[in-house]
Amino acid sequence: MAISVNPAVIVWVGTGWKSVLGQLLASAVLLLSGYQDIGLRVRIGAAFGFFMALAFGISGLITAIRANLSSAAAVCAVVLCFEILLILRWSFRRTSA
Repeated sequence: MAISVNPAVIVWVGTGWKSVLGQLLASAVLLLSGYQDIGLRVRIGAAFGFFMALAFGISGLITAIRANLSSAAAVCAVVLCFEILLILRWSFRRTSA
């Protein structure tokens, strides 16, 4: 059984702040999950969590740009930069210790 999404439903629901904030929330949860996996020394889990966190952050940025929400796009860009900084910091801290 295939699942299909009608584009009219997506247009009706809209792509506003709620969608962008939901994607940023998912990104933050995955970022924390990756950090927890680093603490448990599960490298594959940490890499997957960080990859998915960045994917949700990029998705939120694209959603904000397509919805013409310039302030949301700015927030997403700052969050993405902050996530990348944290990922690099956490990764280098664990490898140097």
